[in-house]
Amino acid sequence: MLNQTKTETKPQNSLLKEDNKFEAFARIVISVLMIGIMGLLSLASLLHTTGMEIVHEGEGYDTIVNRLNVELESVIYYNDNLFANLFFLVICILVCFVLIPRLKKIPLWAEISFIGAWTIILGMIWINSSQTAPSEDSWRVTEAAWRFSKDNFDMMLEPYYKNYSYQLGYVFFNEMLIRLQGVFTEVENLLFLEAYNVIFLAATYIGIILINDRIFTDKRIRHLTVFLLAVSAQPIIFTVFLYGIIPGLMFAVYAIYFEIVYLQKNNIPCGIISIFCIAIAVMIKSNYLIALIAMLAIAFVKMFSRKKFIYDIIYIACAAIISMSISPAVVNHYEKKSGVDLGDSVPYVSWIAMGMSESHLAPGWYNYTKTVSNFEENNFDAEEASKDSVAYIKERIKYFRENPQYTNDFFYKKFVSQWNETSYQSIWNNEVRYQFKDKGKLSAWVCGEGENKVKDYMDIYAQLIFIAVLVGVVACLRNKNLLSVILPLNILGGFLYHLLAEAKSQYAIPYFILMMGFAAYGLCVAYDIFSKKYAENSTLARIFCFESSVETVPAAAAAENTEKNTESTENEDEKIADDSEDNETDEEADDDTSSYDVRV
Repeated sequence: MLNQTKTETKPQNSLLKEDNKFEAFARIVISVLMIGIMGLLSLASLLHTTGMEIVHEGEGYDTIVNRLNVELESVIYYNDNLFANLFFLVICILVCFVLIPRLKKIPLWAEISFIGAWTIILGMIWINSSQTAPSEDSWRVTEAAWRFSKDNFDMMLEPYYKNYSYQLGYVFFNEMLIRLQGVFTEVENLLFLEAYNVIFLAATYIGIILINDRIFTDKRIRHLTVFLLAVSAQPIIFTVFLYGIIPGLMFAVYAIYFEIVYLQKNNIPCGIISIFCIAIAVMIKSNYLIALIAMLAIAFVKMFSRKKFIYDIIYIACAAIISMSISPAVVNHYEKKSGVDLGDSVPYVSWIAMGMSESHLAPGWYNYTKTVSNFEENNFDAEEASKDSVAYIKERIKYFRENPQYTNDFFYKKFVSQWNETSYQSIWNNEVRYQFKDKGKLSAWVCGEGENKVKDYMDIYAQLIFIAVLVGVVACLRNKNLLSVILPLNILGGFLYHLLAEAKSQYAIPYFILMMGFAAYGLCVAYDIFSKKYAENSTLARIFCFESSVETVPAAAAAENTEKNTESTENEDEKIADDSEDNETDEEADDDTSSYDVRV
């Protein structure tokens, strides 16, 4: 064992300056809300699973108890075996506990290289086996991009883009990719866009690893993040779906990362990159306004401790203005290019009305009558359509208030239909879309004979993630690190938004990917508690390598240390960087006793 002084080894909270009351209040509020939501989701996942199934003619039924529609998209609620779920959950947790102390001496560049190569290899194998082609909305946005790249704007005349003009942001993004691809090779079909999706997913994973490396000084968290990302199945299988979800998430993740660097070091170029990234994310998919709001909230709260008021006010204003302006600018661009005036689109409040209505799929899922029909009935007048939507929302709120049991059932089913459908329509999207050509053996097995096995794996994996996130947000109540809740805040925003607006399980996958990143923190906290409790048990100590973690700073305390680093003055930045390099060198030399790089 390495001999260390008491000051160096004991994680005394009194040695760390507490965050200010405003930051502590924000962190606690976010943590408490997330504890409630993740507690409910964790419990629901152990008891039930929501299925996304294809129900063929003759397989549906309608009874007093339940209804199963003949649909390509049918939501089914299954009861699970609680004891089996608990057994597999414990096994998964113990596997992580075995790995945590053994993931040592892995430099950041090696982890980034591994997860990038691993994700790209698996993703390319999958999309080439699946051969899934766009259909429905995904066909409309990719076909329009294809035609626009040929200066053919006839699709601007279709009602789709009048109703959903916000989709033109993703069309523009795809058009740029198609034009770029055309420089190097002749574009025969759009399978290459799925290849870009795979690359964007790999970049997203790298961004999440960088975020955890920046937020937490405990390197075990970063190492375990790599493992959790590498063994996930849903995102890889989801890459065939061309709808802006994955590229939008990539830009949102890097917006968050560069915001963290900006807030920690007052690095102006990183602040500018952060603004650029979140604006692109919002352009691609308007749902990433949630990420924008979360980022602005964190920047606002941190502004009072940083005392860089002018910088932060400019940062917040520019991020908000540019992000809110970019989509209208794209619409205006295409209107000028095509000579078509799209006019009003379906108002945003209509999506809230939809989210509060019944649907033949599940509560709050897609309902044409509350959006497009309402818009058409009001002669494509957004103001009048908004009035009808607001009136309907008021009517539903009154009904919810007067019928508490119905309200409970409505929102519970809406919640679990989206968040506890643990495949997040990844397999389903491979089953119902068009094909470029016949599926390969791997995809045919996953979408056929092996579907239930793959979904069982996804379900067990999701339960581990849910429980780990729950432990992590509980730890955030006391870790004195506001930035530690930046990913949970984004997840919380997704929960709250989709509780009110349209629900659909495929819309939850970006937040699930963020959960995968944050879960490593919760598992490391749980490991520290476990090792402390059973440190005297020689058998467990050998299996889980408790000896190697006795003198290290627990994950919860390590999170605090990073928060204190953000309070350093600007003229100390170079010294901090040098000290960090020295600490990393010391870490490699002393790695038998410590796997931490506490930046001080």
